[in-house]
Amino acid sequence: MESNRILYLIALVAVGWGVTYALRSLPFVLFSRKARELPPWVGRLGVLISPVIIAFLIVYSYSSLEWRTFGPYLAGAVTVALQLFWRNPLISIIAGTATYMILLRV
Repeated sequence: MESNRILYLIALVAVGWGVTYALRSLPFVLFSRKARELPPWVGRLGVLISPVIIAFLIVYSYSSLEWRTFGPYLAGAVTVALQLFWRNPLISIIAGTATYMILLRV
């Protein structure tokens, strides 16, 4: 019984790996020829998808907050200000997270 369970888990991991590998290699297969240019809609998606995802994350993160706590809003303002100033997402995210964590302790 235990060996069947292990085989099932191995098969599940193998299928997950295969699907992930196929999805990640698909763009290289589709656009592998050097003479072939990207379609215009792919270029637009590349420009728009990151800001749209960030906007959805912001709306989701702030949707359940109560207005009486200012910590999350201050941390969000710090993150946005640093991003606008330095344009480095890693610094912005780390500083915003640190600000939020410090405000939780105070």
